[in-house]
Amino acid sequence: MWFFYLTIINYFTSSNIFFNFLVIFTIILLSFCVFVNFKNFLISNQYTDLQAAIVSSFISYLTLFFSKNGMEISLAMFFFSLSLNYFKKNSYLFVTFGFLAFLSRIDFIIFYFFLILSELLLSKKIYIKKFLIKDSIFLLLIILYLIINIKFFGFPFPESGIAKSLVNELRFNKETFSFLESRSMGMRFISLLFYINIFGLLFLFSKKFNNFTKISVISTAFFFLSNSLRSAWPLWTWHLYFLSISTPLIIMEILKIINFKKKIFIFFFIGIFFSSAYGYLFLKNINSKNDHILNVSKEIRNYFDTKDYEVFAMGDMAGKASYLLERKFVQLEGLVSGKDMINKINQQKNLCSVFEDYKVQIYLTASPKKVKNTYFVQEPHQISQNVKKMQGKITGEPYKIFTSPDSDLKIFSFNFENGKNKCIY
Repeated sequence: MWFFYLTIINYFTSSNIFFNFLVIFTIILLSFCVFVNFKNFLISNQYTDLQAAIVSSFISYLTLFFSKNGMEISLAMFFFSLSLNYFKKNSYLFVTFGFLAFLSRIDFIIFYFFLILSELLLSKKIYIKKFLIKDSIFLLLIILYLIINIKFFGFPFPESGIAKSLVNELRFNKETFSFLESRSMGMRFISLLFYINIFGLLFLFSKKFNNFTKISVISTAFFFLSNSLRSAWPLWTWHLYFLSISTPLIIMEILKIINFKKKIFIFFFIGIFFSSAYGYLFLKNINSKNDHILNVSKEIRNYFDTKDYEVFAMGDMAGKASYLLERKFVQLEGLVSGKDMINKINQQKNLCSVFEDYKVQIYLTASPKKVKNTYFVQEPHQISQNVKKMQGKITGEPYKIFTSPDSDLKIFSFNFENGKNKCIY
């Protein structure tokens, strides 16, 4: 849904500045709409105006926070919050906005599953009579979505990270929780939200917690558990957006339990904290050149732009390099290269055979391991041993090493065309 929106606004404007302005304006506008939608929903669920305003403002700010790296988050949160207002009023609108939220972020299906299941268990007769049959249209739309995907793409969920689900064995992967070890301020803040949710699990069977809060806590917990089971890849910032719903609800429930009288101070604290944080980040990043992936991608573009090489291969960070260079880039993580590459990763093919199949001339990688005069490479490159990988060995020194200014990021290029580099089985 987000890329569909971007395609529309890109069609009507040729100015990059105006395009970026529309994107930023849309994210801010959607984040504000999330506040309005959640406030109305919470008031209808017996929250006071002040309580609803506090929770909704926190959710709105967190939506903006998680939209920084995953811009579709604001769109998904908007449709989700809108659908909640029609859950018990109008099944057709609930299904419509719910399905749009699902198309924006397919993992929202977790929340909808527990939401509908809870209503079915708590008010079985009334819900079955008035809403269940109509809400089942939601399930039919999802089934139709899966059928179309299988027919055209060969996979039920052709998300960008299909390769992330290719694990060697079903087990809990600690990489899902690697963000807890990060030293960056953003991840430390997210870790705090995560620990608040761990604390919230203690109240799942307490009558003091609102039912919707319990649903949000269970959905968030299931999100982490299911990701850990199906993927050995770490989660990036925007993947953790479920915390933006459950955390504010947990905090409000705790304030209600301890009978905190000055809730208005929490409301102002949230606003001051996020305004200060975003103001600081904005001033810090004015004219910033700290996008190291973009910087090194420009170096790659500048060097190869005048060369005759036509077929490149790259795993991580291929997006910006391929966009700038405008050559054929074989995506070795299988994220956008389609069914054939996914099958090669699933079968753990030798990388040399992959290079031969795609007639790769230049291979770019950030993580070769050198042993004497041989470089050991693997794609996708992940530390976890529970990830299916294609591996290969390359002889000879790198053709060219690209570096990003003011960072340790290096991209090694290997040239199979000039004979100095050979991929050996």
